[in-house]
Amino acid sequence: GNFRTRSFKLSYYNEYKSYLRMTRKENEPLSPISLQGNHAVVSYCRTALSATSGIVAGILGLYGLHGFLFYIFASLLMSVLLIGKARCSWNSFFLTPWDIWSNGILGGTLTFILFWTFLYGLVHVY
Repeated sequence: GNFRTRSFKLSYYNEYKSYLRMTRKENEPLSPISLQGNHAVVSYCRTALSATSGIVAGILGLYGLHGFLFYIFASLLMSVLLIGKARCSWNSFFLTPWDIWSNGILGGTLTFILFWTFLYGLVHVY
């Protein structure tokens, strides 16, 4: 049992290393501190976007599926803008492009719901 676990982890690690070699140049190492900083910036952008889009959705009176579609659209737009800001060279700032598309989505969703319901209640209920 223990031997199989080690070999699986080792093969997974080797596959990941080969993926990184295919997508990154060998002469361009990324600092772990820089990666953490880049993830923090993306997370901050997602949180700010979630609060802003929740406020807008609440004021506009969106409810149900329309509100969630608004958040998905705003989140996709944020990802496109972040990739544009990186000038389409995501591999200079992140290990995988998925880091830009998915970082902070769940926490952002909860922030969106908080502001969305709060502003909807203030504007349209009271």
